[in-house]
Amino acid sequence: MVIIMFNLDDCIAFITCKSAKDLADCLEKRLNYYNITRTQWIALYYIKNNSMITQKQLADKMSLKEPSVVRMLDKMEVLGWVNRINNENDKRIKSLILTENGQKIETEMLKVAEKFMSDTLDGLSQEELDNFKSTLSKMLKNIESNTSIPINSK
Repeated sequence: MVIIMFNLDDCIAFITCKSAKDLADCLEKRLNYYNITRTQWIALYYIKNNSMITQKQLADKMSLKEPSVVRMLDKMEVLGWVNRINNENDKRIKSLILTENGQKIETEMLKVAEKFMSDTLDGLSQEELDNFKSTLSKMLKNIESNTSIPINSK
């Protein structure tokens, strides 16, 4: 009988989480040079690419709680990047559009993100990238379909 000891440093969930955080931190540093956060840029990107997106839809796309998105949008509105538009039928619903300045910032930061992606993927073939994405997708499907209760060692 072979006994396998768990090693956190070899755990794929830990490795991917740490790698994702490290990549996000690197992008954050590049964007901070232009006085914008990664989260703000992501919001600008989604607002630009989703006509009349609501605050709730944006929160869902960004996997953030709506109050966090509202606070971020408050700052972005003060910076002159975003406008909120009231829904005619329900004043609680706010749709978002980029201002001219917001569009300019998003376009400039898209170039930063594209360069970041290019630097990140340097030396990788399309096949390696496709395999990586496929592997992650399979892993997510595996864990989503596994509804077993975690082992409790008490």
